[in-house]
Amino acid sequence: MELQVLGSSSAANCYALHAGGSVLLLDAGVSIQRIMREVGNWRGIAGCVITHEHGDHSKSAAALALMGVEVVMSAGTAAAITFAGGLTPFNMPESLCTIRLGNYTILPFDTQHDAIQPYGYVVRYEPTGETLLYATDTYYLKHTFPGIHYWIAECNYIDDVVNDQVDGGEVSPALRQRLKKSHMSLRRLVDALKSNDLRKTRAIVLVHLSDERSNERAMIQTIKEVTGIEEVSVATAGSTIPLQLSPF
Repeated sequence: MELQVLGSSSAANCYALHAGGSVLLLDAGVSIQRIMREVGNWRGIAGCVITHEHGDHSKSAAALALMGVEVVMSAGTAAAITFAGGLTPFNMPESLCTIRLGNYTILPFDTQHDAIQPYGYVVRYEPTGETLLYATDTYYLKHTFPGIHYWIAECNYIDDVVNDQVDGGEVSPALRQRLKKSHMSLRRLVDALKSNDLRKTRAIVLVHLSDERSNERAMIQTIKEVTGIEEVSVATAGSTIPLQLSPF
């Protein structure tokens, strides 16, 4: 499997998971033209999962559906996108109810963000049994996830950096409070990973880092030390990240 990063920031989030000649889109926060141009294998797109209605994640959701791609999201997210002008019906599974998109089995689960009904997703690629977790724009993971091979998880900010910015007058206390109730900090991601059985985990990809409130090197090093997993990377637009069970 490979993870192609089209965007991973507060401006745009979109990832293309490539496996066995098929593609699963994780969010669609970039233009439809860019998706078509950069993914390349348009006919091989099995579907797209959307975490929530904010434009940096859902910008091209309706356009994808109009072009025949099956787009998955919560009912609350669909209602919010429809209210914003999109009239295309989407696939709206209940939380913790699996659906199938081509060779991918998808399990949506509730996340915690300042959106109507945000989801994260566990994805299983059936031909090989590889399992991936995608969770972004959530300040907490209330579930545990056994048997995950690849974690694609938000690591938006470092608490000490934000606190220093508040003390220095660069960030307001109100913004700090919003961050704590909408995005995953390094500390909370560490807590989530510690709560899970990572014996099958082979790689961790950190996504949606804040430009002003993160430290890529420190985040990678901390996650490596806490988990003992060496394959820890940060998603950057234009990169492709291998996700492999071996030789690790």
